[in-house]
Amino acid sequence: MEQVFGRRTAEPRPRLARRRHRRNRRGRCQRLSQRLRGRAAPRHPALAKENLLARDVQCIHAIWVTPEEIRALASAGTPVSFSPYTELRIGFGFPQTGEFLAAGVTVGLSVDTTALSGNADMFAIMKAIQNIENSRSENEFKLPARRVLELATIEGARSMGVDDRVGSLEAGKRADLIMVNTRELNLAVFSEPAHMLVEAAQPSNVDTVMVDGRILKRRGRMTAIDVEQTVSEASSALARVRKRAGWW
Repeated sequence: MEQVFGRRTAEPRPRLARRRHRRNRRGRCQRLSQRLRGRAAPRHPALAKENLLARDVQCIHAIWVTPEEIRALASAGTPVSFSPYTELRIGFGFPQTGEFLAAGVTVGLSVDTTALSGNADMFAIMKAIQNIENSRSENEFKLPARRVLELATIEGARSMGVDDRVGSLEAGKRADLIMVNTRELNLAVFSEPAHMLVEAAQPSNVDTVMVDGRILKRRGRMTAIDVEQTVSEASSALARVRKRAGWW
């Protein structure tokens, strides 16, 4: 059934979505069933045989994978995306960042959904992925800050297939900028930039945000939306949902 569904979703579609996504979240329950009934066959090699792995497919989470599956993803050029906070929160397990990178798989980072992660703090996501990998390898230098910063920028864009437009500061690409105020207390002794951004920076340090040349945040304040109005509308919407659901 899974392969039939996969073949159907892989069929050509109009040029609306340029990248397909596959969620792979095998965790504790699957591991237990495999131990009780014998190791289940890895999924990704089977998907590769069905031509369901490709550069325009992104595997999300891909936590409980075997070396064979990692090789299958690498061979097909299929990127993966990790969202460490939600993967920890739900109990999916620890992302095997080092193994994927060593195999040549493109790795991007994501906050997934704020309903699980609690916020959209990419600084925290970078720090989490670094700490998890260094802890797994018992080596505090295994995943350096500069490499983590790449995963959150150009590698993330590459995993989405949009690295020709965003992900790095280059002539011809969109003007996407995040300017961090290094005069804040937590960044006052500013040393190596990548190290400080990954291990010390916080959203409150962001002074200016530019997306495709549009200033969306300046001097620490949002410029494109009315924050108070947005919060009020969100609160009202939640109240209506709770009322309809009888959750008062």
